[in-house]
Amino acid sequence: MKKYVCRIHSVRTEQLLKVLLMSKFILILILISSYQSFSKGFGQSKINLNVQNVTIKKALKEIEKKSDFHFLYNDNLIANASKVVNIASTNATINNVLDDLLKNTNLTYQLNADNLVIISAKDNMAKAVGIKGQVVDEKGQPLPGVTVLIKGSTVGTQTDINGKFSLTIPSDKTNAVLVISFIGYTSQEIEVGNKTMFSIQLKEQPKTLNEVVVIGYGTQRRGDVSSAIASVNVADMNKTPTTNLSTALQGQVPGLVSQASSFKPGSGSSIRIRGNRSLRASNEPLFVVDGIPVSYGIDDINPLDIESIDVQKDAAATAIYGSRGANGVIQVTTKKGKTGKVTVDYSGSTSADNILRKLDVFDGPEYAQFKRDAYIGAKSYNSGLSSTSGSQQYFPDPLSDFQLFKQDPGMVSRVMAGYTFSSYDVSNPLNPTLNALKRPTTAQEKALLTSLGYPVLNEVAVYDPSKVTSFDWMKYGLQTGVTQNHNLSLTGGSEKFSSTLSMGFYKQKGIIPGQDYTRYSISNSNTFSPTKFLTAGSTINFSSNIQNQGSDVYGGVAGQLPLATPTDANGNFLIYPGNDSNIINPLNDVNSIIAEVRTNHLLANVFAQVNIAKGLSFKTTFGADVLGRKTGNFAGAISSSRQGNPANASLAIVNNLSWTLQNQLSYSTTIAKKHNISLTAVQEMIKNRADSTNASATGLTYESQKWYSLQYNSTSTVVYKGAFAQSQQASFLGRAIYSYDSKYILTVSGRSDGSSVLSENNKWKFFPSGSVAWRLDQENFLKDKPWIDQLKLRGGIGSVGNASIPPYFTAGVLSISYYNWANNFAQGYYPSGLPLPDLSWEKTTTKNVGVDFGFLHGRISGMIDVYESMSNEIQPQKLPDASGYSTLLVNLGKVRNRGFEVDLSTVNYDKGGFKWTTDFVFSKNKEAIVEIDGTGNNNISSQWFIGGPVRVYYDYVKQGIFQLSDAQPGGILYDYYWSIPANKTNSALQPGRIRVQDTNGDKQITEADKVVLGSPDPKWTGSFRTAFSYKGLELSAYLYVSHGGLVRTPRPSLVGRYQSLKVNYWTPTNPSNDYPQPNVTSDIPLYWQANSFEDGSFTRVRNILLSYQIPAKWISKIKMRSLSVSVNAVNPFLFSKYKLYDPESVQYTRSYPSSSTTSPGPSGYSYRSLVLGVRAGF
Repeated sequence: MKKYVCRIHSVRTEQLLKVLLMSKFILILILISSYQSFSKGFGQSKINLNVQNVTIKKALKEIEKKSDFHFLYNDNLIANASKVVNIASTNATINNVLDDLLKNTNLTYQLNADNLVIISAKDNMAKAVGIKGQVVDEKGQPLPGVTVLIKGSTVGTQTDINGKFSLTIPSDKTNAVLVISFIGYTSQEIEVGNKTMFSIQLKEQPKTLNEVVVIGYGTQRRGDVSSAIASVNVADMNKTPTTNLSTALQGQVPGLVSQASSFKPGSGSSIRIRGNRSLRASNEPLFVVDGIPVSYGIDDINPLDIESIDVQKDAAATAIYGSRGANGVIQVTTKKGKTGKVTVDYSGSTSADNILRKLDVFDGPEYAQFKRDAYIGAKSYNSGLSSTSGSQQYFPDPLSDFQLFKQDPGMVSRVMAGYTFSSYDVSNPLNPTLNALKRPTTAQEKALLTSLGYPVLNEVAVYDPSKVTSFDWMKYGLQTGVTQNHNLSLTGGSEKFSSTLSMGFYKQKGIIPGQDYTRYSISNSNTFSPTKFLTAGSTINFSSNIQNQGSDVYGGVAGQLPLATPTDANGNFLIYPGNDSNIINPLNDVNSIIAEVRTNHLLANVFAQVNIAKGLSFKTTFGADVLGRKTGNFAGAISSSRQGNPANASLAIVNNLSWTLQNQLSYSTTIAKKHNISLTAVQEMIKNRADSTNASATGLTYESQKWYSLQYNSTSTVVYKGAFAQSQQASFLGRAIYSYDSKYILTVSGRSDGSSVLSENNKWKFFPSGSVAWRLDQENFLKDKPWIDQLKLRGGIGSVGNASIPPYFTAGVLSISYYNWANNFAQGYYPSGLPLPDLSWEKTTTKNVGVDFGFLHGRISGMIDVYESMSNEIQPQKLPDASGYSTLLVNLGKVRNRGFEVDLSTVNYDKGGFKWTTDFVFSKNKEAIVEIDGTGNNNISSQWFIGGPVRVYYDYVKQGIFQLSDAQPGGILYDYYWSIPANKTNSALQPGRIRVQDTNGDKQITEADKVVLGSPDPKWTGSFRTAFSYKGLELSAYLYVSHGGLVRTPRPSLVGRYQSLKVNYWTPTNPSNDYPQPNVTSDIPLYWQANSFEDGSFTRVRNILLSYQIPAKWISKIKMRSLSVSVNAVNPFLFSKYKLYDPESVQYTRSYPSSSTTSPGPSGYSYRSLVLGVRAGF
C-alpha cells in the first residue's frame, strides 16, 4: 500500500529557507570578524611597513593607512627633523616601528590607550607637564570619545570608555588652553594654568540647524531642509516601554496619529500622517529602514535598536519616493558601530500589568431584578402563577421567580434564598409549592400601583436581596500580566571597521488568560572602510516571534449569569451554565480555543560606496524584506464556537519576499565659498512576491493534534486553498539642492515610476516636487541678534502617487463557476471583472508652508506648519445592467486635507544642576471628500458624503428615552407622533423606547432621518511632556490627548435573558435617558444602533518616569561605565466621558456591531503597567 502525504507548504518555502539559512551563515561570519576586530589589544596590532627614501611625515602617513593608529604632531617640528628613512618591517609592533623611525632624531613619542600617538621633541617631553581629567555629561555620567585638544595645535587626545583622559602639555605651550568638544554638546575652552587634574562637565546642545536628518536617499543638515520633516526624540520615546515601534510613535511628532489596532500582546497600531487620502487604498505611510523601503511592517524591529526616526510629511519631502510616498514616509535608522573600544550595554525591565478599566456587571440580586424588569417590559409573566396579574410584577414573588429561573435548579436555589418560607422543600429546589412569609404593603407602594393602573395589593412576599448569592465570573476572566524585556548590545571598532551587535528578548503574558507574546530579536550592523575611496557595509535585523491571540474570555464572562456557576457538582466545566443553550461557558475557551501566529521576519541590506573623486560618489545597495508566517487556529468541541459539535482547525502559511536594488550617484561641491550644490541620481528596482497556502477541516478525531496532520485527523474533507501574486516597479529619480550663502535654499526633485499593476497605457508616471527656504537668522539684520538661534521660512509643493491595487486587476478577472453538464458536476470560468486599460495612478498634490525657530540660546525651539493636499481617487462607476457588470473602476474621486501643526520645546530652568524642560505637540486636520464618482452625489451605501471625512458614522440621532409624560397631553408622543393614528400602535413609539430625532419633520422615523453623526478620527491631537532633572535624578510625565473622535461600540441591548453588564435602564419607576426598558424577547429594539455612539475624546497619561543615574565615581571601581535604575507607571490614568471601555480600543466599522456582545471585539482591553528597569554600561 502506498501512502500519499499531503504537505501544506508554499511553492517558495525552499527559497525562503535558503535565504534565511544564508542570512544566518552571513551573520556568523560577521560575528567572527567583529570578534576578531574587537579582540585586538591596545598596541598589539602587527604592522607591515616597507618605505624607502621617504620623510618621517610620509612614513607616519603610511602607518596610518596600514593600521588603526593616528598621530598628533607639530608640522614644523617634523619638518625640522629633516631625515630620510628606510624601513622594512614585517609583523612588527608599533613600538618597534617607531623606535626605528625616530632613532637618531630629537623626537620621541607617547602612545595613548586610544591608539593616538603624540610626537614631540625629546627636550620638550622631558620638561612637559602631564595632566589628567574626566569629562562627564549633565548627569555626571562619563562621556567616551570626547576630543581634548590644545588650542592652536594638533596636540590632543580623546577620552576613554570611562570619560577619562591624560595629556602631555609641551613646554613650549605656555598658557595652554584646552578645547573640549563632542558632537551634540556645547564646546568648552579651559585654561590649564598650574592645574594638573580636571573635572569637566559638558552641556547638551539644544536642537540646532546643524543637526543631520535623514531624507530620501541621503541626509541633510536641518538648516538646509526646505520641506516638512519632523524628527522623533528616540531617547525620550524609549522612556515609555512599549511592545513595538508603531505604538511608541503615538504623540511623538505633530501630524502623526497612532491608534492601537489591538491591545492584545504583540499587537501594533494603525498610523496616519495628516489624515486619510484614499477612499479605498491603504492610508498607511511608507516605512524606510536604513534606506530600504519595508513592505511587511516594522513592528518586528526592536525599538531599542533604533538610532533615529525622521517623519517626512509633505510631498516636497516624499515625492522622491513617488508612488509609495503618498501617505508620508517614516525614515528609521538603526544603530551602527562606533569607533573606539568595545562597549557593552544591557537594559532590562519587568512589569506587572493590570486592566485599566474593568467592566461593571450585575451581581446576583441585581441580575434577578433586571430579569424581573425584562419580563415586565415584555409583559410575559405567566399570569396563572400570579394571584394578582400585573400588580405582582412590581414586587418580587417566589412563584413568578420560579418561572423565571426554573431552567436551572441552582439558580432557583440562589434566588429563593432571598425569601422566608413557612413550607418549602429545600431538597427539591424545583418544588412549586412555595409558601412565603408576607408583609403589608406601604402607602407609597399602594400609590405606585394606583399610578400604574394596577390593582392595589395589601401584602407582598418578604424579600431580602442581600441573601441572594452570586458567583463572581469576572475574576476568572482576568489575570495579572507580566512583561519581561531584556536587551544586550556590543559596539566598537576602528576607523576602518566598526560593528554593533544587539540581541533582545521580549515576553508578555497578557491580562486575559490564554493570550501571550514572545519575541527574539537580533541585529547586526557593520561598516568597513579599507581605504578612503571605498566603504562597504551590511545591516541585518531578524526577529522570531510567537503570538497567542486566544479568545476574549473577559468579554465572555461579562455576559454570564451571576446566578449560575461554570461547573457541575463534580467540578467539570459546563458548556451551558444555567442550563441555557444561549449562554456558552467562556472558561472552556482558555484551553479549547487556540489562535497561534508564528512569524519570522528578516530585514537585511548590503551596500558598497566608491568615492570616485572629490564630492563624487557612487553607491549600490541591495535590500531584502523576507516574511514567513504560520497561523494555526483550533476550536475544541467544548469551546464557545463549537458548542459541543466536533472540533475544527485551520492552518495558513504565508511566505513573502520583497527585494530592492538601488544604484545611486551623488555629487556635491561648493563654488566661490557661497554656492553649495548637491546632486543625486538614483535608479531603483523593487519586486514583491507573495504566496500563501491554507487548509481547514472540521470533525477532528484527536483534538490534541490541533492543526497538524489535518488530512489524517479529520472525518471531513480537508479544504485547501492557495494564492500567488507578484508585482514589480522600476524607478528613475533625481534631486538637486542649491543654497546660496547659507541663506537661500532651493530643492527640486523628480521621480518616474513604472508599476506592473497598472495597465499598459498608464504604467509610468512622473512625480515632481520643489521647495524653497529662507534662513532669516543668517541675514545681516538678524545675524547679530544674540537671542535668535535660528529662524527659517520654508515652503514647498509636490505630487506623489498611489497604485495600491491588486496585481493583475487591470487585466480583467476570471472567476470559477460550477454547473451541471449531462448530469455531471463541472467547473468553468466566467469573466467577473472588466479589463481596465485606462486606469491610472491615484495622485496627491500637497502644498506646505512652515517656519522653524529657536530663541534664547536653546530655551525655546520648534516649528509650525500649514498644509493642504488634494488626492485624485480610484472609484467604482456604475454600469448599465445590460453590461453584465455592476461597476467599473475609474479615476474620479477627490479627497482634500487641510491642517496646521505645532511642535514646541522649552528649557524653562537650567541652573545649579537642576533642569526643567517641556515639549508640546499639536496637530489639527480637516478632511473632506470633494468628489466621489463625478456626479456630485453622495454614496450612502459606502457612507461617503461630499464635504465629509473619509470615515464617518451615518445613523439616527438619539435624543433619549420616551418617558411616561411623553404619552400625556403636551408630550411629544401624544401631540406629535400619535397625531398619525398608525403611530399609536408602533412599538417603537412608546414610553421606555429609544427616542431618535425626526430630522425631516414628517412625524415618522425612516431611513431619511439618518444623518452624518461624526468621524472616528479625532479633530485634533496633542501631547505634552515635562521633565525635571537634578544631576542623576529625573522625573518626567507624558500625556497624550485625542479630541473630537466618535466611538461606535457594542453595548448591552437589554434583550433576551442573558445580559449582565450593569447599566442604568428605564423602568416606570426609574425614568432613565440612558438605556431603554429591557425585555425578554429576542427582538432588538428599533433604532438601537443610535444608542451606540459616544464622544471618544480622551486624555491619557502615557507614562510617569522616575529614574536615577548612579554617579560614575561609585561604579568605576567595578569597571562599569554607567548604571541607572528606573520605575515607570505606564498608562496609569485615562480621562474620558466614554466610560465603558478604553476609547482607543473601539475599532471603526461601517456596519453595526452585534448588539448581544459585551466586548469591544478584537482590539481587546488596555492595561496599566508598573515597570521596574535597569540600564548598565561596561
